[in-house]
Amino acid sequence: MLTTTTRRRAGAIGMTAVAALTLAACATAGSDEAPSESASAAPAEETAAAFPVTLDTVMGEVTVESEPQRVVTLGSHEHEYLYALGVAPVAVPVSWQGYENGTGPWADEDRIAAGAEPELFEPGTTTYDAELIASFEPDLIVATYPNHTMTQEEYDLLSGIAPVVTRPATGSDGVETVEWGVSLADELTLLAEATGTTDEAEAIIEEIDAAYAEVRDAHPEWEGKTSQVGGYYEGQAFVYAASDTRNQFLANVGLDVASVEGTDAAWLQISSEQLDVLSDLDSIVWQVATTPDSRDELEKLPLFDTLGLNEKGGSIWLTDPILEGAFFANSPSSVLYSIDAFVPMLEQALDGDPATEVVEFSSEG
Repeated sequence: MLTTTTRRRAGAIGMTAVAALTLAACATAGSDEAPSESASAAPAEETAAAFPVTLDTVMGEVTVESEPQRVVTLGSHEHEYLYALGVAPVAVPVSWQGYENGTGPWADEDRIAAGAEPELFEPGTTTYDAELIASFEPDLIVATYPNHTMTQEEYDLLSGIAPVVTRPATGSDGVETVEWGVSLADELTLLAEATGTTDEAEAIIEEIDAAYAEVRDAHPEWEGKTSQVGGYYEGQAFVYAASDTRNQFLANVGLDVASVEGTDAAWLQISSEQLDVLSDLDSIVWQVATTPDSRDELEKLPLFDTLGLNEKGGSIWLTDPILEGAFFANSPSSVLYSIDAFVPMLEQALDGDPATEVVEFSSEG
């Protein structure tokens, strides 16, 4: 299904390029006059008209006076959103997976198209280095998915350098946003308003919505099926909150991710004696790529073999590090990548037949 969506996107880009070349050729053949200044200035005028803009963020209202030219991001995926919008940040955090340019291969096409070759820096896991951030001379600082909760003191300090855009105060549904749980559409919309790229954001959201709808339409039998994303950490199994971006992905393809009680926080650790709280799930995506030993540890838990999902063949083992990174990123490019990878595994896990092998995705083909 991703292949179809991607080809549509590529086809549209190709047709646009052909049309542009055709118009250029006609202009050259039919006239010696230079292109109208008013025509070339129109996009710039439209962007300029978008400013100043005041954004309602969880840290309060922030005003961006003019189109940002030097954007610095502080979190793990904001730069991928900006690449998709055609914005090239000047500095981004190093990739937690060690990738060049701060992001995985799923976002490289967007990065190249945006002309981004950002400087990389260590963002810190408990505090922000304001002096380092200031050295990049930003006119906008983006922290909609930061590496740690930003304190008021940090926000005030960074705001002395440039406007700081944190996550939106409320989502499109009018509900106060949850840390680490903002939807792609709400985060992208906010960043588009901050950078004068609202039209681009609307087109991207429409494409993502269509890709998800394509999966749901192809699998009406998934309605009512329950799922979760989990793993193993410090001797205990865990599952993420229903609002987590990874569970948002599963919900968007049509699954119920809110059936496990107690997942209002970012994640819920589950002792081995309580593992049966997961028993009624139809499927679980076990995230074990970064910690491959976790699979053995999970399968050794006393109650693991008794889980009802095993009778359904519902375990999906996420063992590919590239997919793990894309699944976590929840950016426009990573969602399309993840759809292509996950749909076949979900089809196998949710067919109700435990004899069906769930073939683990491999980015190596």
